[in-house]
Amino acid sequence: MSERPEQHGVFYPRGYVIVTFKSEADAQKVRKLLLDGGYDEQDVHVLDTARVLAGTTDDLKNLSPIIRALGDEGELIRGHQTEAASGATFLLAYAPSDLETQRLMNVARRVGYLKANKYDRFTMTKL
Repeated sequence: MSERPEQHGVFYPRGYVIVTFKSEADAQKVRKLLLDGGYDEQDVHVLDTARVLAGTTDDLKNLSPIIRALGDEGELIRGHQTEAASGATFLLAYAPSDLETQRLMNVARRVGYLKANKYDRFTMTKL
């Protein structure tokens, strides 16, 4: 992913799943398993925790009052911020279809994860 995908001024990687792990080792293990299973390098990333912390701080500053009042984005961003501050690591993987999402989550479950969210066109789904 070359550019930072946004919707309403905040990070919104449509078609992707963000999986939160306790450790970078767990995230890297899942990334390797996905690559070994056929994922392309550009479709699965372990996100730098400091970058996630900085990005969530910026996103919360830029979150529009309407989205803050009506959407779940603020709560999700605050959750990512708290997790990043406590040392969690995030894996971003492209999984646009339900089948690809199920396959990704099967791999994540084998290693163990804290939470996962899928970013679809109009919704974010907790997995």
